[in-house]
Amino acid sequence: MKCQEIRDSFLDFFEERGHLIMPSAPLVTDDPTTLFTVAGMQPYIAAFRGEERPPAPRVVSNQKCARMGDLERVGRSATHHTFFEMLGNFSFGDYFKEGAIEFAWEYVVDVLGIPRDDLWITVFEDDDQAEEIWHKDIGVPFERIVRLGRSENWWPEERWEGPCGPCTEIHLDFGPGVGCGEATCGPACDCNRFVELWNLVFQMYTEAPDGTLTELPSPGVDTGMGFERLAMILQDKQFSTETDEMWQIIERTVQIAREDWGRDISYGRDPDVDVALRVICDHARGAAMITADGVAPTNEGAGYVLRRFLRRAYRFGLELGASGPFMHRLLPTVAEVMGQAYPELRARQEFSVGVVRREEEQFATTLAQGMERLRGVIEMLQKKGSTQIPGEEAFRLYDTFGLPREMTVEIAGDYGLTVDQDGFDAAMARQRERSRAAVVGLAVHGASSVAAKLEPTQFAGYDATSGPATVQAIVVEGELVDELAQGAEGALVLDVTPFYAERGGQVGDVGEMVGESFRFEVTDTQPLGEAVAHLGRVAEGTVTVGASVTASVDEDRRAAIRRHHTATHLLHAALRQVVGEHVKQAGSLVGPERLRFDFSHHEAVSHDELVQVEEMVNRWIVEDLPVDIEFMDLDKALDEGAMALFGEKYAESVRTVRVAGASFELCGGVHCRRTGEIGSLRVLSESSVAAGTRRIEAVAGLPAVRHSRAADEALSAVARALNCPIEEIVERVDAQRRRIRDLEREVEQARQMSASVNVPDLVAAAEEVAGVRLVARRISGGDREMLKSLADEIIERLGSGVTVLAGDADGKVALVAKVSDDLIERGAHAGNLVKGVAEAAGGGGGGAPRFAQAGGGDVAKIDEAIAAASAIFAGQLEG
Repeated sequence: MKCQEIRDSFLDFFEERGHLIMPSAPLVTDDPTTLFTVAGMQPYIAAFRGEERPPAPRVVSNQKCARMGDLERVGRSATHHTFFEMLGNFSFGDYFKEGAIEFAWEYVVDVLGIPRDDLWITVFEDDDQAEEIWHKDIGVPFERIVRLGRSENWWPEERWEGPCGPCTEIHLDFGPGVGCGEATCGPACDCNRFVELWNLVFQMYTEAPDGTLTELPSPGVDTGMGFERLAMILQDKQFSTETDEMWQIIERTVQIAREDWGRDISYGRDPDVDVALRVICDHARGAAMITADGVAPTNEGAGYVLRRFLRRAYRFGLELGASGPFMHRLLPTVAEVMGQAYPELRARQEFSVGVVRREEEQFATTLAQGMERLRGVIEMLQKKGSTQIPGEEAFRLYDTFGLPREMTVEIAGDYGLTVDQDGFDAAMARQRERSRAAVVGLAVHGASSVAAKLEPTQFAGYDATSGPATVQAIVVEGELVDELAQGAEGALVLDVTPFYAERGGQVGDVGEMVGESFRFEVTDTQPLGEAVAHLGRVAEGTVTVGASVTASVDEDRRAAIRRHHTATHLLHAALRQVVGEHVKQAGSLVGPERLRFDFSHHEAVSHDELVQVEEMVNRWIVEDLPVDIEFMDLDKALDEGAMALFGEKYAESVRTVRVAGASFELCGGVHCRRTGEIGSLRVLSESSVAAGTRRIEAVAGLPAVRHSRAADEALSAVARALNCPIEEIVERVDAQRRRIRDLEREVEQARQMSASVNVPDLVAAAEEVAGVRLVARRISGGDREMLKSLADEIIERLGSGVTVLAGDADGKVALVAKVSDDLIERGAHAGNLVKGVAEAAGGGGGGAPRFAQAGGGDVAKIDEAIAAASAIFAGQLEG
């Protein structure tokens, strides 16, 4: 099966069994505990807790995930990836252990065709019920069921306040010829004989830090099957990067190396080349996915992870002989091979390619500067007679200039020098403890000392977005420096600035500073004591302390932030009026594309309440109310009813923002002059952040317009799919739901009818054809679902054999055929068998070797067709 076929088969399998297919949640998440979605169940945590209504009782998804914990193993391990996909089915108070186990077994054995004798099962040490289901209902022998403890069969292993519970896993056994060879080898062994296929988690509790378990409102099921590992197994590859989609990325990299770098490389000849190709492939997928979520390289969060991907891949490209930027040229291949599953890769391809190309070009310049610095260090050490490059200096080359440690060691060796590896590791450890500002040079351990040396920066951005200023300091690596050269990153501190430094939930401004012979791109603005640090890079020329600049904020971005900030105040006021006066702000994020507002509340805000809140905010907007800014004494502001953030420290004189008749808050951020400037507000979502804290995300201004347009386009697409006007979508969906319920009842009736058929008698009456037992019978009143169920049970009882069944429900011919695995090698083929039987009845059909179905023809010829089954089957064996 190709990769896309695997995705489709998984989703189709569960959709046929009543599951709603949910699209993948974004890879980059707002979850404060993690940068990325790390598991398929993460989008549904609140639903498992009972805090939100799930999208359906049964859900199936293919979720985009990313984890950075095993970065160094990527390319060297057969299955480790930074970006990966997680196939999963979920039950919210619907089926539980029995249903989850039966679904998983049916998919693995019947759909994927993995031999049941190659599968082992692990269960939690106290889970008698799961073990009984596997043994009695599924038929797995006790000797292939292993009980394991919390470290293996409880999810998650660490205690947390989220859903948790015992799990059971399906493992594939590659046989005694693989691995350690010990007689005691089993799924818990660290050797590579056993590979975990699927983890079925039974969400039953939440767990307190002291280990106390509290039952969830209703138990649920959360399963996860690693897509890349499954594809590797089904395609019989040694590394997951060798499967069909990733292989095309590797082939494209080899093509670039041969055509543009003049390097005659190929996969499979040199282990070091193979590792480099696998790393580049992995990081290309990760970069494509992150940029498709709208992320650009930055010095914090997901943007920093993206930057690390690109620089790490660039270094491995150098090992292959890269002569310039190349990662951006792989992104179209990623979009081509994965675009069907993730259309955003194609939609954002132009953005992604441009972002990645610029980052690579910048890094190439920085790397050249690093090589020049290294040559200077070597020359200095040789003059001193020293034989070792200090670890701190080697780390500076790595961290500031992107020079890999291995490259530094190799070049130093050419000059008879070594590198202080312990000193490098110590510097690396200190780096991990720094704040996000340390990425461009504002180390936590040095920022306070730097801030104490700086004069306060005067903020002039309430009334202007551009103005003259003087560079009073340059900060790099927690130290003050005199200049910053082209391509270098750092922070400029001005005497006066129109740039707003991030605080109070409002993001920092971006823009540029232009001097007589330089241009500095500002990518973020952060407070540094009473000064303001403008973080960024020198795009042209060299910046020196004392230089005069014109500082210009990105006006369009600032305007969008103003709209979202004023809208946040109105949203807060509306929530207090609709939900209750107990609502208090618990956090916020005000950006150019959206706003996020966290507030105290004990339960989900109802749909009707959200509609009232949105309506109230938009009424204030269309009324075009004035937004008045006033400085006043703190006590006076509080006496007049101004809202203040709990725990926040305020000066005696405070800045207040008042929207007449609507809102009155203490705030230092930027705002609209009148509410009409906001345009409109649309609430996107309401969710749980923690116990007693809710979150609303919303958009205002142009993002609100874009959201409404996207919603209209989505509705139009649904209407086209349903072949009805937009006004009739709800009615048409309701009709389809009723049809689904009717079909489910029909299936249940078929199951009940199949239960009335005496399967043991059918098996006992099997005829022998060339030494093979064949059950060929007409089942009166049987339909296709009933026949499929009977065929499964007959083959299970036969062990080795063949069955052909015909039904005549509603006066229509239905035929199914099923063959046990061992007979396929002897020539048995269910598809050809059922086709021959169907033709005898005047119909047609066919299918796979193991199972197939057919229909059509004359009901009066069913008995004649069934009688022909033995001759047709005998012909197969003779052939």
